[in-house]
Amino acid sequence: MGGKFFYLLVASTLIAYYIYTPLPENVEEPWKDVNISFALQATIVEKLNLAHYMDVINLHTIAEYTAPTSDEKVIVTDTDFSHVPVRLYIPIKKSNVLKRAVIFIHGGGWCIGSATMKSYDLLSRWTSERLSAVVVSVDYRLAPKYRFPVAFEDVYSVAKYFLQSSILEKYTVDPSRIGIAGDSAGGNLAAAVTQTNCSN
Repeated sequence: MGGKFFYLLVASTLIAYYIYTPLPENVEEPWKDVNISFALQATIVEKLNLAHYMDVINLHTIAEYTAPTSDEKVIVTDTDFSHVPVRLYIPIKKSNVLKRAVIFIHGGGWCIGSATMKSYDLLSRWTSERLSAVVVSVDYRLAPKYRFPVAFEDVYSVAKYFLQSSILEKYTVDPSRIGIAGDSAGGNLAAAVTQTNCSN
């Protein structure tokens, strides 16, 4: 299997080098071409039974991952809440009032993405800074390796953990000013977790 993969990698590299055509500079949305290229590569790899389609797509998103980097406005750390990885954003600005909080859930069709991607890191950092809010960005487990309801359970256990009085006290969060948000699949998970919390 390892030798087969190596030869496929070498052959793919040579073919890619041979057929590579640079995009013209006036292309308005080059990311669409990149996404089509990723999808084609993933389809070929899956057809050859080397890896699952989504595993190949996820390899491309790894380049987007960023380390937790604090600055003069926000402290950023990677930790876990109830055994689920989260990226925590804590505003540095001192205040006499308790902070707001946002539990944020990334999108990606339940299959791709991470709280550590540059785009989500920037959004969470901006939210924390602008709202003077503690942001908990959840890195739930992804399909197809982890099937429904694992992603929901991860987000629900993070919310349940964070809403404990002792944890809210630790991060000086006002229990009446907590929101839960997400984009795409993350929005779906945010709605499901909110409804479950309300019914409990």
